[in-house]
Amino acid sequence: MKGIGWTLFGVIGLLSGCGSDQTSAQIEAKYTNSASQFIQIGRKSVHYRDEGVGEVVILLHGTSSSLHAWDQWAKRLKQDFRVVRMDLPGFGLTGHESFNRYEISDDVVFLNMFMEALGVNKAHIVGSSLGGRIAWEYSLHHPDDVMSLTLLNALGYPQETWPPGIEMAQWPVVDKLMEWVTPKFMFRQGLKEVYFDPQLVTDELIDRYYDLMTYNSNRQAFTQRVKASLDQDADKIRDVSVPTFIMWGREDLYFPVENAARFSQDIEHSQLVVYENVGHLPMEEIPQQSVNDFKQFTSKLSSSESL
Repeated sequence: MKGIGWTLFGVIGLLSGCGSDQTSAQIEAKYTNSASQFIQIGRKSVHYRDEGVGEVVILLHGTSSSLHAWDQWAKRLKQDFRVVRMDLPGFGLTGHESFNRYEISDDVVFLNMFMEALGVNKAHIVGSSLGGRIAWEYSLHHPDDVMSLTLLNALGYPQETWPPGIEMAQWPVVDKLMEWVTPKFMFRQGLKEVYFDPQLVTDELIDRYYDLMTYNSNRQAFTQRVKASLDQDADKIRDVSVPTFIMWGREDLYFPVENAARFSQDIEHSQLVVYENVGHLPMEEIPQQSVNDFKQFTSKLSSSESL
């Protein structure tokens, strides 16, 4: 169910209630493991994981997601790389940024501070969706710190349509409701539109998105996040100068595959791969193939630098 029908159905759901939430302590226990760490960045305690050795790969997730979106990539990459991923401010166990600093420029400052805190001078920066938007913007401000840039169904060009949840969060009155009420069925419906294969939308996945959205005022953060200037400044993309790999799932309903071609055209000497029968999240939908393609891309870079 999409468009106006889905949105009206969602509003009805908002008004009908959402059930009980777990405590913050319960959610933290559920979504941390032995690799989880917390670091103070400015006034914010940031949840992150830092695993493996070698060249650094930083993985940036998308809207409403968390570092868990990269579980399969991290598992495969940490044998050859130092893999660093975090819950971005407003998401996951990092939680709401109380000053509502959610413009892309704020994310670039945050990422730079985070890398400095971990002693990372250079890294392969990989971003999915919103994370991709942050990644290419970061490469413009800190090109010497970026060994390569990988964009997976990245935000960058003006959006004709948004996923219903994002659209609703920009409506007056409804946005305030969404800060307090989030029916779980909305997550099921939304995730079925994000993943091409409906079998990937498991109860465990739905619970993760729902639980982390209800953690530490993340619902309030969401309505602020989606009102930021996310799909502006596309004219700057052609200024990206670092080696760039573009990955795209052809079946993405909201980030059309035409945008992959636009990225490829605007960024000189970039490489592009489009995956058939894949939606918005190639790293989760086809983890083995997508991570192998990334490793091949970075291996070619290392080979060319050694010549």
